[in-house]
Parts: sequence; structure tokens; C-alpha cells
Amino acid sequence: MQVFSNIAPRGVRRQDGSRYATLTSMQRPAADPFIARFPVVSGAWLARRWYYTPRSRRAYSVRQISPGDRRLLAEFALGLTRAAPERERAVMQDLTAVLFDRVISNSADDAVGFAALENTAAGDRVIGVAAYAPTGKEGAEFRVAVANTYREEQVGRTLLATLMRHARRAGVPRLFAEMFWSNRPMQMLAMSMGFVVEPVARDRNLRRLVLTLK
Repeated sequence: MQVFSNIAPRGVRRQDGSRYATLTSMQRPAADPFIARFPVVSGAWLARRWYYTPRSRRAYSVRQISPGDRRLLAEFALGLTRAAPERERAVMQDLTAVLFDRVISNSADDAVGFAALENTAAGDRVIGVAAYAPTGKEGAEFRVAVANTYREEQVGRTLLATLMRHARRAGVPRLFAEMFWSNRPMQMLAMSMGFVVEPVARDRNLRRLVLTLK
């Protein structure tokens, strides 16, 4: 329903007939307290981009993670941990540490994360996350995780592309991560986006993904 138009407001005459009070001026006192309680947040935390999944045509949005996402992220991490094989539990713990100890805590090392969210009757639900945490001059180590029900819907590609764009703007020289050799979908995704896959000397079951940004 259209609320505003280009027609000039005619106003409402006061009972004493002294002058007109426009609808705009009448609405302002009611709107001001709301704006004061919920000011615009810097850092574009509330800015979203909307996408559709290619197969099921489900809508989801991607935005930067904010401190208020702690509960949503905890629910997401718990669901992933329960569904993950035993050998991947340590990977999930590492992801949780990056999200809660570095991204949400707003530490001084410029760690950044993005969340993909599905809108439900109960509110937003996290269906995927991507984050990076700087490790010094070498660059930043990144993490990507997607809910099982969305792994064939290119949500991981969208999150990784968003993370790469932000890293380039922030001047991060290199993104890298370690992953299990058996995770072929992640390897294929990373290679299609320009990452190089390298062996890890200490463990032949691991691979290192590296992307030079500048």
C-alpha cells in the first residue's frame, strides 16, 4: 500500500480555525521517539542484500554480523555441530571462536563476518556465515559454513564473494584457510573463485586455500 505521494498535504484545520497543521508536522512528534530509541547504526550492520536460491527459489538476505546476532549465531553453530562428523567438530569449534571471540567482540584486529539469513515466522534464522580474522601482515584466515539444507543453493558462493569484496576494500593482502581434502565441494567452489589449493605438510588430509587480493 502506497503511503506517500507527490501531492502536497492539504492539512487539517484546528478547531479554533487559527491555522492549518499539516499531517507531516503532526506525525513528527510520534516518529521522533522511535528514531531516538533506534538510531542509525554506523558500519552498515543493518544494510542487507537479497538473493534467491537457484533451485528452490527461496529468498534470503546477507548482511554484516553485529553484536546483537549472538543468539542467532549460537543456534546456527549448535545445529552444525550436532550434524557434523566427529572429525569436523574441532573445525566447528574454531569457527565459533572466530565468530564470538573476534567478530562479535568487536576487537581491534578488524575481524569481520557476514551472515546469510532466512526470514521465518519466528524471525531471522542464520543459514550460513563467512568471516575472516587478520593474522598479521600475511593476510587473514577465513571461515565459511552453510546449513545442510542450503548447501546446494550457492549460499556459500554468495557469502564468500561478499567476504572477498569486503577484504579487498579493507586492504587485506591475502585470504587463506585450511580444510579437509575430502571436502571436494569447498575445493571446487574456492578454485572457481580464484583460490589456489596447496598441500599441508603436517597433515596429508588437509589442504590450504590461498587467494592473493593485491
